[in-house]
Amino acid sequence: MSETMIRQEIYTILSGVPGVGKVYDYERWMVDLGKFLELFKDPASGRILGWEISRVAVESLFLSRVEEEATHRFVIKGYLGVKDADATEKLFNGLIEAIRAAFRGNVTLNGVAELASPMTAPIIDVRTFGSVLCHYGELHLAVVEIT
Repeated sequence: MSETMIRQEIYTILSGVPGVGKVYDYERWMVDLGKFLELFKDPASGRILGWEISRVAVESLFLSRVEEEATHRFVIKGYLGVKDADATEKLFNGLIEAIRAAFRGNVTLNGVAELASPMTAPIIDVRTFGSVLCHYGELHLAVVEIT
């Protein structure tokens, strides 16, 4: 197990969710907000739709002189362009629940982790990126690794 393998498995599971849009296995940065939004433009629908995975913290403790338990804290940020006529709030919340369902019960992330917590969504709101109004969400996942 390693942070790299855990991140890759999170990416694989997330990418497998139908209709999820673009997925990046790291947090994307652009000074130009227009270019940033282009990273998340779904070619199928033409709308902003995508997710990025970032590790935001790691805590460790010794289990013994030779074993360490590391808890990696990941945040998956999601974006979806708002379009009232398409009821995109419901679409975005449906995607969040589909993602949570993809992780539910997979407590070892297909064998690459000791234990993954239930995924939470503490932030679901609407934000403006440049001149584009987007649904924005943060999904949190804590993953334990024994080394």
